[in-house]
Amino acid sequence: MLRPHDVLFGLLCLMLAGMLAFHLGIIVVTLLGAFACGSIYVLAGMMPSASDSLGERIFTSVFLSIVLSSLILILPGTIGAHAIRHDVQKTVIVMAALPPLTAICFEFVRTPRVIRSIRHWLGYD
Repeated sequence: MLRPHDVLFGLLCLMLAGMLAFHLGIIVVTLLGAFACGSIYVLAGMMPSASDSLGERIFTSVFLSIVLSSLILILPGTIGAHAIRHDVQKTVIVMAALPPLTAICFEFVRTPRVIRSIRHWLGYD
C-alpha cells in the first residue's frame, strides 16, 4: 500500500529527472531542496523501532543516512562541479560522512541497556 508521502517522493523524483533532462539549472537546485525535504519526511517514517535488534537498527539507519549523504554529495555537482574550490570539496566530503557516523552513534545511544547505564551513571536510577 502506497503512503501519501511515498507518492510525493516519487513525483519529486520524476520532476527532478525531467528538469535535469532539459538542463534547467536554477530550477533543479530549487527542486533539489524540495526533494531533500520530501526525502527527510519519507526517511523519518522508515526509522526502525527501538525494539528491533541493534544490528538491524544500525543497518537500516546507516542505509538511510547514506541516502541523505548522497543528497549532500549531489548538491555541489548540481550547482557546477567545475566551479567548486578544493577546500569546499573537502568540506562537502566531511559533511557527507557525518550522517552515517551520527546514525551509528544514535543507534548505540538509543539501545535500552545503554540508556539504563547512562541514567544509572547520572544517578537517576
